[in-house]
Parts: sequence; structure tokens; C-alpha cells
Amino acid sequence: MTDDLTTAIHTYLTTAPASGFAGQEVRVVDAWRGSDNLLWRIDAGGEDAIVKLYLDAGQARGRRQLDGQRVFAPLSLAPEPLWFDRYPDGLARQVLVYRWAAGRNASAGNRDDLAALAAGAAAIHNHDASTVRRISPHAINLNYFWRILAGGLTPALRWLEEAGCPRMADLVRAMETSASALVADTSPLWQDSLPAPIHGDLRLEHALIQGSRVRLLDWELFGLGDPALEIATFLHRERALPGSAQHKHFLASYLAHRDDAALAARIAVYDRILPLSDLAFLIDGVRKLSPAERASAEFASTVPDLGNLLRRATDDALAALALADWSAVAADEIDLLLKPNP
Repeated sequence: MTDDLTTAIHTYLTTAPASGFAGQEVRVVDAWRGSDNLLWRIDAGGEDAIVKLYLDAGQARGRRQLDGQRVFAPLSLAPEPLWFDRYPDGLARQVLVYRWAAGRNASAGNRDDLAALAAGAAAIHNHDASTVRRISPHAINLNYFWRILAGGLTPALRWLEEAGCPRMADLVRAMETSASALVADTSPLWQDSLPAPIHGDLRLEHALIQGSRVRLLDWELFGLGDPALEIATFLHRERALPGSAQHKHFLASYLAHRDDAALAARIAVYDRILPLSDLAFLIDGVRKLSPAERASAEFASTVPDLGNLLRRATDDALAALALADWSAVAADEIDLLLKPNP
């Protein structure tokens, strides 16, 4: 980030009518770039705070984060929000300011950290849904999730066939058929499951450990959603957890704080479908590449890694859906998909 932008942030904090620090001495302590945002740690008259400038969808993300912090800061599960400014003076993007939260990063190898994170996630999911006024961007149940995923598979299958990859198309179609049958068989598990508060982006990197408790950061996707999907996505995303024992420890710790007999089964269903979602995401990304992007040196340099990602995602989706390993049949077609002009 530029010195000019830091100066603009400082000017906003010390002079803007909406700033809670207007007229005070403000010192910038640190600055860094997040995902779709820029952040500054500041000292304002001895008060530590974070200034978050949104680079994308700040209206929605900022309001979601503000809502999540307002609900869960009193429970020590989120930083305390100070203010959100939709139209900050002198700045082109929305700003959220909240108190600095001390703590250490959660460790995947620390069972106590995983237990604290599991307890924190469960506390969010157990919270009174009537206190939450927004729906998370994530799916609120299995049928909703599947409709979104299946809708994206339709153009992907058409493109695979048009690109001269019929075996890969057959492979993805077999996965779609298997997943669709799984959804039909297990949908009754969601019959009595209502949307509940979810963090929206549960990750180890968003967890601060404070003693034996956790405080979560980055509530930009907060709202009502499906706790089973949030936990399954966390476990799927954190596949670097060292060994299945840590995976099982987190899940057991989480379930111990929830009073829902069908919850483990719902998590297991998502666990089988999420790898197909990963594969669909990769195929869709390749499908949307322009001819100029495909012809670029940058794309050429990524082809080996992208090919490996596609093969691994195909293997994972097949294994999760308990299908025969057909990936070798389509291996040459994956190479074809990554040529400059498929």
C-alpha cells in the first residue's frame, strides 16, 4: 500500500466527523494487505485499534462483519467494533474500525487450540438465530448447496464435450449422478434443521487464541447459514491438519458442544460432495479463460501445477463419492484442456 493511502487514512481518522478519533493524536503502528482489504493497526490516545479498508463489496462485507462483531464481541468471540463508515471522507472505499485483539495464532498441531476453536464455532452455531438479521452468502441447507453446484456443472459438461474431452465429460457426469442420488437419499436429514448463525469463513488463520478461548476475525461472510456446511468446509479446507487424529479431535470437540443427533451425518454428506465442488470450480476457471490469457507466458508457467491440481481434484472427487478410479482414462484430456486453444 502507498504512503499516500496511509496519509489519507490518518487524515480521515483525525478529521472526519464520523471518526471516533477525530481531534486526537493518532499513530500508525503497522500496515498490511489482507484478502480484498487493507489494514492498519493504530494507536489513538493509548487505544489500540484496527482500520480495515475494503477493496471489494465493502458495503455488504463491512455490514456483515459489523453485525457479527456486534453480536459476538460481548461473548468474547469477536473483536469489539467501533464504527463502520459507508462513505468515509477522503476515501474511495468503506471503512470498518474495531479494537485490536491480542492473542496468538491457532496451531493445527495443538489439540487445545483445535478444541478452543471447536468450542467457539459451536457457541456461534448455538446462538439465538433471532439476533441475526442477515443471511450468509453460503447455502442454508443441502438442497440449496446442490442446486448451486449442479447448476454450475451444466455449462462445464457442455464445454468439456465441445472442447473434445468426452471421457472427462462422462467422468464428471458420473460424479454428478452419484452426488445427486446422495442428495436425494440424505435430504431428510435436513428436514428439522433450521438456519443458524455461522461465522462464514471459519479458518485456522482467522482464530486468535487467548488463554483457553478463541476469538475469531474476519466476519465478512457472517449471517444465517448451515452449521454442518461450515464445519465440513473447515475440515475440507484444513486438510493440512496433521493426521486424521487431529481431524477427529476437532470434530468430536465440536459435536460435544452441540445437541443435534443428526449433525454428524449432515457434516459427512457435505464431506462427500465438497471435493466435486472443488473440481467444478477448477474446470469453470479454465473454461472462462480468454484466448489471450491462454496464450500468455503467465498461463504457460502455471500449466504443470494446474494440471496436477485438476488430476488431484478428480481423484479426490472420485474417492469421496466412492466411484471407480477412472481418472487415468481422462488424464490425456486434462492435458488437452490446458492447451492454448482447446
